[in-house]
Amino acid sequence: MPAFANDWLNVQVGRANRNIDRLREDPELFKDALLSAVPTTLFVLLPVLAVMLKLAYLFRKRLYMEHLIVALHSHAFLSLTLLLMLLTLALQRWVAPGDGPLNSAFGWLEALMWGWMPVYLLLMQKRVYGQGWPMTLLKFMVLGFCYVVLLGFGAVFTLLSSLLWM
Repeated sequence: MPAFANDWLNVQVGRANRNIDRLREDPELFKDALLSAVPTTLFVLLPVLAVMLKLAYLFRKRLYMEHLIVALHSHAFLSLTLLLMLLTLALQRWVAPGDGPLNSAFGWLEALMWGWMPVYLLLMQKRVYGQGWPMTLLKFMVLGFCYVVLLGFGAVFTLLSSLLWM
């Protein structure tokens, strides 16, 4: 590696080591850094999802902007649902901290929200692009798999960047 790249990497490793020491003292720092980096990761993945939709529906003669709006809608829906799930978990800990029927009801509500996310996205994709069920299901599964892989890479990158910049 060139000297400037090696110096830069050494600085980053040193920063990460210092932050790991800080993390041992206060674990909340990492959570705060991670949560502050998640919106940026989703913002970066938004146009990537739109490109994936454009490639999946290449012969539909839709503009990239239309796919970007679908991707934005999908991200907004997922973010809102995840927010509702976090609020449900907070409410569950406050109202029903122990075992019991109310705690079980909150568990069912959370499971329904987890299940509703892919169902809603599938129905939205079917309605927006107007293809038959077999092609919609195939494209939904392929796009979903590719996006989950990208999201995994984004999460790892977010974790590493959070470790560096906390």
